[in-house]
Amino acid sequence: MRKISFLSFIAIFVLLTSCIEQSPDFNSYSVELRINFGDEIPVEFREGAKVVLNNLGKDFSFTKYTSSEGNVTFTDIEPGFYSATVVHSYSESGSAFFLNGLKLIDIFAPIVDTIELVSSETNAFVIKEYYYSACLTPAGNQYSSDQFVEIYNNSPLVQYADGISLIEHESYSLEENYWTFLEDTIVARMIWTIPGNGTDYPVQPGHSIVLARDGINHQDDSLGNPLSPVDLSHADFEFWVKSVTGGDIDGPFAVNLIENLFTFRGSDIVFHTRGGSAIAIAMIPGDAEARETFIENHLITKELTSTRYYGKVPNEYILDAVEVTWDEAHAIYKRFPIELDAGYTYVEAGSKSGLCVRRKVKEVIDGRYVYQDTNNSTEDFFKDAIPKPWIYEE
Repeated sequence: MRKISFLSFIAIFVLLTSCIEQSPDFNSYSVELRINFGDEIPVEFREGAKVVLNNLGKDFSFTKYTSSEGNVTFTDIEPGFYSATVVHSYSESGSAFFLNGLKLIDIFAPIVDTIELVSSETNAFVIKEYYYSACLTPAGNQYSSDQFVEIYNNSPLVQYADGISLIEHESYSLEENYWTFLEDTIVARMIWTIPGNGTDYPVQPGHSIVLARDGINHQDDSLGNPLSPVDLSHADFEFWVKSVTGGDIDGPFAVNLIENLFTFRGSDIVFHTRGGSAIAIAMIPGDAEARETFIENHLITKELTSTRYYGKVPNEYILDAVEVTWDEAHAIYKRFPIELDAGYTYVEAGSKSGLCVRRKVKEVIDGRYVYQDTNNSTEDFFKDAIPKPWIYEE
């Protein structure tokens, strides 16, 4: 039997080790992102922008902050489909400015890419809470009649809710947004508006109004569900669908919203319990008649032969938008443009969980809660919150 000398063994070991060390690593890549702040953003405000690289398939993320040149580099990133979001704000001359950016990136090689930023404004009214997931009955059935949207006056002044429209985007985020060819416009499958002549429904600073699907106490009403998380008997407004069958509950105390557009009209409205219903609040100019005329004059169909009509609403009329999706994997199907909502949110616990998405508190000023509003729902909302309409807390 031929023997290998000790020196020969060492030589073979070194050779093998060298080969292993020199083998390229095909399982991770570097990602260099250059943030385009534009010419209007002063150089001194470009450092420290938050950049989040999120793996859409596995739901994990990496966070870095821009250098003084406005760049970030991520290393050792495994292959996959990612979203890169940028959130930044700064103050100058007593004014606050918010910047957002979003880009979908396929990482299967080293990446060098640029993300454009857009500036956005905040409004007095924001969506504080959105409960759409529904809950279970004692018999194990789905119960969604307790869905609601809460709108909050985030300003230090009295605001009027008259004429605010609740809009549901046409797309359910299951596929590419059909309407991307339209600029500065969103397309709605449903538009409901708060009535009033301009000063009928004041909302005090730090207070909210609730738009309920059914304005009853869902916990103890004979038509309700004892396992519901909410009592909506004091809801300010209600989505009441007038029909000959009388299938919808008309709460005794809530004011009925005006039905402007209901493309898939049934006996009641239903927000998608898995999170397909992305919503916004808007102020379409004019009185009730002018709004009705505007909507009628801005209808659109998907095909020339289609009999279903949807409503076009300009971005400039939108007060606040919340991009709600099914989960991380469906976040690629963006509906609202980044100037309205650069991110997205959802209830991780899923349908029938009885949970909602709730806006985060930014600060408390003299007892008045001020909610965070960067126009990025990923940053601004808690995902799995217990519904608490009219309750303001951290």
